[in-house]
Amino acid sequence: MKAKTYTLCSAWRIALIAAALPLGACDAVNDVINSVNGAETHYYLSLGTSLSVGVQPTSGGTPLPTNDGYANQLFSMIRPGFEASGPDLDLDLNKLGCPGETLDDMINGGSCLYLAGSQLDAAVDFLNDNRGKVHLVTIDMGANDFRNAGCITTTVDTDCINAVSAQIATDLATVLTALQNAAGPSTTIVGMNYYNPYLSSWLEDAAGQTLAMDSALAAVILNDFLTTTYDTAGIPMANVYAAFESDDFVTMVPSSLPAPNDQLPVNVANLCELTYNCDPAPVGPDVHANFAGYSLIAETLAVELP
Repeated sequence: MKAKTYTLCSAWRIALIAAALPLGACDAVNDVINSVNGAETHYYLSLGTSLSVGVQPTSGGTPLPTNDGYANQLFSMIRPGFEASGPDLDLDLNKLGCPGETLDDMINGGSCLYLAGSQLDAAVDFLNDNRGKVHLVTIDMGANDFRNAGCITTTVDTDCINAVSAQIATDLATVLTALQNAAGPSTTIVGMNYYNPYLSSWLEDAAGQTLAMDSALAAVILNDFLTTTYDTAGIPMANVYAAFESDDFVTMVPSSLPAPNDQLPVNVANLCELTYNCDPAPVGPDVHANFAGYSLIAETLAVELP
């Protein structure tokens, strides 16, 4: 396999310089470079929320996209095997995800700027323009819809949880249908569910522990809706919730936190170990995964690949 040059593009960069860099410009640059190299370019297209662009807090607590997210790590995992599967094959990563994106934003347009109009429009255009050359699409959507609904405060509103989860399922089905129609049968699409960031309330007091346990029911409701939606579409779903052992309050493990939190349920301990949700200010608390957390998500997605 010969050496080559390639670039990575992300929607958040496009949002910052949309006037100067049209969507697809990076793909055009990649194609020119790879054409000179004599390579046939294929793509991994990453769609979704802040998790899809690897958002992490800076030392001052500002959440910013990084190249340490699950998409970049999964890309690094699958690229060597793909490029070794045939002569002169290149695999490039195109990240179109948007921090804070809801499903309504994804469908109709939100805070990130896309020349096509919305993240979904941009994805469909990309798939149509590169039909037969998109090796993989991953998508994580629904987390911001869930959080923005405010169903979990000091208590859990189960009716609210069911209502917002049902709406997420409806909107996600619309997105998946559009992606499948544009992608064609040769493209693998993989979705994912979510870990439970509300488990960190366990660290606070007895009321916080009750809230953490109640939030587990809410997370199960959401993830059940996601599972059904992906199953109905015939799309495999990476079980990130299970990978984080999010429902295990029974197994107790030691933690690096001071007493009384030096022993924690494994689900809470994993959340603290794999995200910034238990970090003190100014870095935390922040719901985003750290490098190890994104690595686990990437590994969980990889299990679902053919």
